[in-house]
Amino acid sequence: MSNIKNCKVDAVSINLRYSKDSTKHLKFDEILNHPEVNNQERVVKNKSVNFSVVEDNDDYTIGFVRSIIDKDLPAKINKRSKKISALDLNNDEGIAYGNVLLYSKKLNVLFYEVNKNSIYLDLFKLFIYKCFHSSQELKVESIFETTFSTIFRKNEYERALRMSKYKSFKIKVYQPKNLLREVKEVNSSLEDKIDMEFLPEIEKAANLNSDFAEIEFKVQNAKKSGGLYKNKIEPIIKNLGKALKFGQIRQNIDTIEICGYDNEYSTSKIPIDLVGDVYCAYFKVEIPRLDSDLMKSQRISCIKEVYEKEYPILEDYL
Repeated sequence: MSNIKNCKVDAVSINLRYSKDSTKHLKFDEILNHPEVNNQERVVKNKSVNFSVVEDNDDYTIGFVRSIIDKDLPAKINKRSKKISALDLNNDEGIAYGNVLLYSKKLNVLFYEVNKNSIYLDLFKLFIYKCFHSSQELKVESIFETTFSTIFRKNEYERALRMSKYKSFKIKVYQPKNLLREVKEVNSSLEDKIDMEFLPEIEKAANLNSDFAEIEFKVQNAKKSGGLYKNKIEPIIKNLGKALKFGQIRQNIDTIEICGYDNEYSTSKIPIDLVGDVYCAYFKVEIPRLDSDLMKSQRISCIKEVYEKEYPILEDYL
């Protein structure tokens, strides 16, 4: 018995910044292929994470991430007798999950499969940092910061910030409790914390056990009144743009709608949905009831298909 799983793929651009003390400025594919990263294993957020490069050529680098959980494992249950018992695992075994990535050297874009059971993109970055910092040689030679920048379709994020007047702003959050937990988890590993102005309202919704939280600001006649204050709404948009980089946060935000006018003379309102305009792709794999190989070959084949399909679109657009 098997089922078809729709796998989401985040597409992000890569920005590497090296300190003035760095003597080696590696490219991102060189970082992935470096022996201190490739085929290494580190503990990240209570998961044992292994990364390996499975294919590398002039166009792209493909890697596979394997995550193992060996603590706080769930029980199993007999569906007929309803008897609950422990999983039959010895001390050397755990539960394994996998996800695939592809880095396009020409586009400087990373295609990263989102699998909540494995690790999200921000934790993969933490894995890389851990590998480098554990190397006495590299942590001195290459001091760098990696930024994974969200790609918005049609540059809608920049367009939202360029609006002359803002008529309305709305954010709708799905499962407020989950969002609060994910924001806390992400911020625990960041120096520059994510600031979301609506967290108090979202906390109220969570305390009420609400499935949704919706916050909306609106003016009746933005052309006459001047609209929502630009110096107040633009920092909110920037902070949300930063938060949308993290897939685990983004999956709990249903809608971010911004409506306004491009310039003083516009007569028609421009609606923008920042969540809907985040660039991503999908592939489908057939998942067996009991996985035995993490679907590695299928995932690699699928990420190649995503790359072939999305490359001409992104090449024309970036």
